[in-house]
Amino acid sequence: KAAGAEEVGGVPAKGATAAVLKDHAGRARLTLEPRAAAMVAERLGEDAGRVPALVDLLASAYGESATLSTADVEPYLGGEGGVAVFELTKAIDAGDLPEALAIVHRMRAGMDMHPLQIMAILHNHFRRILRLDDPSVRGESDAVAALGGKVHAYPAKLAWQRAQRLGTDGIRRAFRLLARADHDLRGGSGAPEDAVLQVLVTELARLAGPSSTRRSSRATAR
Repeated sequence: KAAGAEEVGGVPAKGATAAVLKDHAGRARLTLEPRAAAMVAERLGEDAGRVPALVDLLASAYGESATLSTADVEPYLGGEGGVAVFELTKAIDAGDLPEALAIVHRMRAGMDMHPLQIMAILHNHFRRILRLDDPSVRGESDAVAALGGKVHAYPAKLAWQRAQRLGTDGIRRAFRLLARADHDLRGGSGAPEDAVLQVLVTELARLAGPSSTRRSSRATAR
């Protein structure tokens, strides 16, 4: 305090989480609709120390000047001892295998998520990328329109960039991996569920990571 440093954390007073959220969201140029802000405050309770990381996560997902609803914010909240589901696809896209595997473990152990729930997260992620594997999508606005116009511009742009990085062949490979894992999780191979998830996440991270940059082969594929 004497040095003029900002004090963050400690034992917050009642209502401090909402105040901290408003402060950090303002600095990140994010606007949370009233219901979204109330949901965050209720979910985090007195754990105001989680607010800065949450705001950083939302800013990285939606970019500056975004206005966020409860539907936008809820997937990133996670739970007690858990992790926001966005973190898994983020780690996979970055090719960060150790982080991706650690997140899967937390989802299974800390959040008690069924393997098919995790599969649904991964499938939805790559399905969005697939929808943007189209030569008519040439920028952020095209990506938003291709995704139905109900997504924010920044995550749509990120998905489009991932589609470009993977290319048609890479996206096909991702769906083959997802299909094989789905088959195995339903008893197709008899392999343990956690082993199937670990293999899937390992292969997707290697495929989608920056080191796997590739050009699309749309002309050949089509």
